Amino acid sequence: MADVVLVFPKSSFLEKAMKHVYLPLALLNSVVFVEKEYSVIIIDQRIDNHWKYKLLKELKKKPLCIGVTCLTGEQIEYALEISKIVKEESDIPVVWGGAHANILPEQTLQHEYIDLVIQGEGEISFYELVKALDKKTPLKDVKGLWYKDKGVIKSNPPANIVDLESLPRPPYHLLDMKNYILKFGDKKMFILETARGCPNRCTFCFVQNTPIQRRWRALSPQKTVENMIYVKEKFKVDGVEFQDLTSFVDLQRMKEIAELMIREKVDLFWNTCGRVNDVLRMDSKYIDLMEKSNLKRFGVGVESGSERILRMIKKGITIKQVLAVSKKLSKTKIEPIYSFMAGFPTETQRELRMTSNLVIRLLKENPVAKTTIIHCYRPIPGNELFNVSVKHGLKPPTTLEEWSKYTMEWINHPWLSKKMQKEISALNFLSLFLDKKYEEVDDPLVRAFAQVYKPLAWYRVKNHNFNFMIEPYFKKIYVSLKK
Repeated sequence: MADVVLVFPKSSFLEKAMKHVYLPLALLNSVVFVEKEYSVIIIDQRIDNHWKYKLLKELKKKPLCIGVTCLTGEQIEYALEISKIVKEESDIPVVWGGAHANILPEQTLQHEYIDLVIQGEGEISFYELVKALDKKTPLKDVKGLWYKDKGVIKSNPPANIVDLESLPRPPYHLLDMKNYILKFGDKKMFILETARGCPNRCTFCFVQNTPIQRRWRALSPQKTVENMIYVKEKFKVDGVEFQDLTSFVDLQRMKEIAELMIREKVDLFWNTCGRVNDVLRMDSKYIDLMEKSNLKRFGVGVESGSERILRMIKKGITIKQVLAVSKKLSKTKIEPIYSFMAGFPTETQRELRMTSNLVIRLLKENPVAKTTIIHCYRPIPGNELFNVSVKHGLKPPTTLEEWSKYTMEWINHPWLSKKMQKEISALNFLSLFLDKKYEEVDDPLVRAFAQVYKPLAWYRVKNHNFNFMIEPYFKKIYVSLKK
């Protein structure tokens, strides 16, 4: 019998083509203290075809609560499916956490299937909630909790920020870890968290609406390398990826991590992310050190090929700086992966094509470079660009069901013409095939299609030729077969 049951919902199309998925760190972290005193079961809907049977089986044993986490977008649909089953089959309280519940705790709690919301970091708050449910003590004493009191929604004071350095190691034993060892070429890769928060002020980001995320905090170099060595020995992996919002806020810290890895002869590659500005602050000696320590991939946020759009979203970079970073990294074996978006309020078709032109240029300049999938901008409440979106006709969703439609492919914004919508939708699909992202996909059918289709994808994006595009229908067929 489990005292606490956590469920991780499905989300994206790419998961359907993968045998291994990203480690659900948010859920693991939320029970680092809980699992010391209570029994915990984690059900991962992404990889467990029998998740519903397991959930129903646990409900019969009357756990203290069911916890669910989710991001804004399609993951909400699956989180609601899970919550509905719990409420229809039991009176066990459903607790939501994660990015969407943090952004809109009150609206989230208005849903009939949801009883409690944890806002902020969950390690201490969720532990205090589980204890309160067990001992039947007042919920008003649980910091960071939103709850219903006789139908009235109430919120408690926010929880204190946790000290990352003193947190116990995530309880990996709660999961079958073979499902979470990712591919990186022919290597095995593990996910680690080394920092939280982001001090930057991009106007589109959820961080603006979550004050706790504005404060950047990181593990010490010693603790970071210690964790790397632990997962290497425990799970026999070849490398790690830092699941941080941004890693290079403190260049000295990253320098010490690289030096420690070299000194301790840590035989691991590592991937991480940062900003264009971070790379520009690095001299050749610093970059050489990163490469020597086996830094393989560096995620860089670009977002747009338009200077005007970059100013509007307060990215704090210029196209000239992006190209300087491209030139710098092309002299190394470090693989940059650039992120892009489209469909911002007031964005023109010319500016959209400036973005696709920049994508092509960056990939041409560096044969090992990659880009993320070009997705459409999603307005997230509580930040500056959301207010701009409302001024341009956005009618914000008022229910979780409506928010679940806000996927990476959502293009039905009032400021986008049909022509712009068509082009953004095409770029979303085509950007899957412009580089070698397919090498990290498990499904051989997807890999084979990607290899064959890549030249046509390049032709379409390079020439802005999106006529007679029937290819996305293959994706729809694939997704429907995988359901």
